[in-house]
Amino acid sequence: MNIQPASNNQLKNWKKLQMGKYRKKSGFFLAEGVRCVEQILANGRVAIHELIIQKGWDLNQMSAQNDQPIYELEAADFELVSDTDNPQGIIAVCKIPEEISVHELSQKKGIILATDAIQDPGNLGTIIRTAAWFGVAGILLGTGTVDLFHPKVVRSTAGATGVLPYMTGNLDGHLQSLEKEHWKTYLLDAGDNSKNLGDISPSKKSILVVGNEGNGIDSNLFASTRQAVQISGKNSNVESLNAAIATSIVLHYFS
Repeated sequence: MNIQPASNNQLKNWKKLQMGKYRKKSGFFLAEGVRCVEQILANGRVAIHELIIQKGWDLNQMSAQNDQPIYELEAADFELVSDTDNPQGIIAVCKIPEEISVHELSQKKGIILATDAIQDPGNLGTIIRTAAWFGVAGILLGTGTVDLFHPKVVRSTAGATGVLPYMTGNLDGHLQSLEKEHWKTYLLDAGDNSKNLGDISPSKKSILVVGNEGNGIDSNLFASTRQAVQISGKNSNVESLNAAIATSIVLHYFS
């Protein structure tokens, strides 16, 4: 196992990967932590370009095998690359997977999960992890949604990053394209025109739209051909469910 010292230029480039514009420009993102890196290695869906370890960190802690170049950083430098308060000593530099096309996605069956301006990285990461658990066909990330490859999102997926086909962009446009291919759209919303989840018979080609944590789903996404769905509960006690929790409940029902 060949562990090499990292150069100052490498350190500078790795630090930049904490910024979305540089991730987009370079085509790489960071996955941090033993569990996350091991799961990405085990899944084999995302190409790992190189591994970064903190000096003195024992690679035998990793159960998954790897043959990527390994670079070592002093603790102070490792903390500069890390996005956590208590780094676990290992970070993978990964290649961002290419997006699926709307045509390719339209040929699938099952459930497509769509996010409308989900802004909290922890929420999005948990949503992605849950979607992977329930085997959704793909994920649509609408404008305003936090970057799928933000370090906190990646960490919150617990290694599920890259497992599911994904597409970004104008959500309404993507929905219209899919609806032409007989996909049925369900909007997770507690408005007056919503049906209770238990009264829904999901289509074999279902799109579930989850809205912004504070503002819900954009009003422009509502249409007569789209069904609003709500989760019944004692909602006089609380304003709403957490977006990730609500998504989990509906995905369980739909699947």
